[in-house]
Order: sequence, then C-alpha cells, then structure tokens
Amino acid sequence: MKEQSFKDQLLAYIHNRLEAQYYESFFDEMAEMDAAILELWIAEMLDQDEGQVVQQIHLPDLSIVHRKVLDHIYAVDPPKPTPIRSISPWVWASCAAVLLCVLSVLFLKNFSTSIKDQVTWYENKNAYTIYAQLPDSTTVILYPQAKIGFEYSGQGHRDVQQVQGRVIYKVHKNKNAPFQVNYRGYLTTALGTIFSVDPKDTDHVLIKLMEGKISVGSVTADSRNLIYLQPKEEVLVNLKLQQMIKFSEPELTKSQPARVDKELRKLIPHLTANVEWTNQSVKFNQTKNVQLLRVIESLYDVSIICDNPDLLNSSFTGSLNSKESLANFLTSFCQLNGCTFQVKNGIVNISNSGRKEDVQ
Repeated sequence: MKEQSFKDQLLAYIHNRLEAQYYESFFDEMAEMDAAILELWIAEMLDQDEGQVVQQIHLPDLSIVHRKVLDHIYAVDPPKPTPIRSISPWVWASCAAVLLCVLSVLFLKNFSTSIKDQVTWYENKNAYTIYAQLPDSTTVILYPQAKIGFEYSGQGHRDVQQVQGRVIYKVHKNKNAPFQVNYRGYLTTALGTIFSVDPKDTDHVLIKLMEGKISVGSVTADSRNLIYLQPKEEVLVNLKLQQMIKFSEPELTKSQPARVDKELRKLIPHLTANVEWTNQSVKFNQTKNVQLLRVIESLYDVSIICDNPDLLNSSFTGSLNSKESLANFLTSFCQLNGCTFQVKNGIVNISNSGRKEDVQ
C-alpha cells in the first residue's frame, strides 16, 4: 500500500501535479528508496505516458512553487529581520587603504616578474668599439657587429646570451647573483671580474681573463669538467670538437710574436686602407684612425676604446716599429691628435678630457 502511494506521488510529481504539502514526505521517502528501483519506476511511467500523457504535461509556474516552498520553510523557521548598520567614513577609508595596498603588492610583484624575465638586447652596428652598461651596473665593451642579450633569471643569475662579435665584460660584483655568458653552449661564469669572449671563426672562440677569476665549460658540464682561469690566462674552445685548450701566461708571452704575426696577416687584407706589415714595422698611408687602432690592438694584444668619433675619422700616415712600446706610441698619437689615454688590465681608453696619461 505504501509502495503504491509513493508511486502515485511520483507520477503526480513527474506531471507537476503533486501538492506542495506532500513535498516534504515525498522527498524523505525518495531519499530512502533504492536508486536502481527508483530509476526503473520512472522509466516505466515515462513509457506508459509516451504519446499521451507527455503531451499533457504543462510547464510549471516556478514562481508559485518557489513561493509555496518559502511559505513552508518560513512556517517552521521564520526569518529574522537584519538590522541595517551604517558604515562610518573611517571604516570606508580603512577598507580602501587595505585594498590599495593589496593591489600595489600584486602590481609590483607582477611588474618585477616581467622585468626579471625581460631580455634586453645590445648591438654595436658602428665601425668602432663602444661602451654599454647593463641593468646590473656591469659594463660591456662591444666590438663592431657584436650583439648580446641580458636578463635576470629566476634562480638569481645574471645571464648573457652572446650572439656574435667580440665582447669584453667588466662585471659588477654581486656574490648572490653569478654572472654567466653563454656563447653557443659554452658558459663563462664570474662574480666580479674582467674577461673577454672573442669568436675567432665559426668553430673557435677565445676566452681571455684580465682580472679576477672565471670558470669555462659547456652548459652540461659539472664542476670537475670546468676550466678555471687566472689573470692573463686564456682558453680556446673548439666548438666543433667540443674541446678546450688552456694557455698559461708564460705560454702566451712566449708565443706572442707568432700570434701577432698571424693576427696581422689575417687582419690587414680586410682593411680598406694602405697598411703594410713586416717583421720589423707597420707602415700606414692615410689610414683612418679607426683602422689604425685595430692594428694596434692586434700588435699589442689590447682593447682600445675611444669616446670621440671625430678622432676616429682622422687619418694617420707614418710607420710603427714593432719593438716600440705601447706607451710610446700612445704618447705620440695623443700629442698629434690632442687626446689623453689610460691603460689598465689590457684596456686602453682614449679621451679628449683632461691631460693625464696613466699606464698600468
């Protein structure tokens, strides 16, 4: 009997004819029913109604049902009036201040993240060497056609992607943020020092240390497979064979004449000036200073920076004895051109400002 009564209520509910007063008992009984049996009864009722009863089903007026349900609920648990409280201006101001603080923190966090992940590119399209300062206060000397990208990594590193050309790095010291230069899969790592990364050709890159300490190795190498350099030492990397050859300062001093001869024989044919090289001297004929200084760099194994483009466009005619010291040549050069010079750690700075010459 109870089962038939429930089926009648179920049929009435399906066709939206169940009175609101029976809703509570109906749902209580339905919650106790076995789900499989309930689904079976519903399927049977729908099958019986197919083609007849289904067409007689009217859409319920949900507003009436909703009102009846609320009336039933309010009869058991009437609603309590909520007092209207006014919010003082001080509370509004406090809430606004808290909201502004939260938004500011989120903005600064997102802004710092975007800055940290941003790559800043530097490229020298001039025919002469230029200075540039990175966001971490590191100074770079970019030779013609040099190009690098700089970014702060999320791991606290300062990462440089060197794409092409020779670059000298004067690294701003920061023990908490190692400075790394990646050239075609080989990393040079430093904390605060001066070194150069100089691609010699497609398959070779020369890394030279002027001051401090650095390590060199492939990106996949562990600490046991790194090469550590002292000042005035170099490492030549064969990118094709993935080999590294280290040269000590005595070895470089001994091989200096042969290295200079090789460098000049390779450089001079590419200059657009009349320059002759013998074992005793270099002869210049109306040679632009920008090309003259490139020859001096190879002859004395230094890097020359000139902050006066007008000086670089002047011409020079004369000869330079290969035995003459760099200081003597620079003194004569600056007397002729009205400039000053300083030499430190193999880097020569030529400037119009001041009258002080300093060679170290």
